[in-house]
Amino acid sequence: MDKYFQTLDLANFRMEHHPNSEKGMEVFRYVLDRHHDAGPEADHIVRQWKKDRGIDEENDSYRGDVGQDIT
Repeated sequence: MDKYFQTLDLANFRMEHHPNSEKGMEVFRYVLDRHHDAGPEADHIVRQWKKDRGIDEENDSYRGDVGQDIT
């Protein structure tokens, strides 16, 4: 799982979208498929990654500043 999580960490750091947005999920699915040939299991991997990183899908918030614009 570590290789998938590292890929998602990098994608989250570089993308402009919130991790819980539909566009953010599209980006996550794309990078997992592109780099790891993840098909339908991509959603499961992303859910596990969000849980591990403390990203709360229900409340649309997460701890930390990964992916947030710091100005």
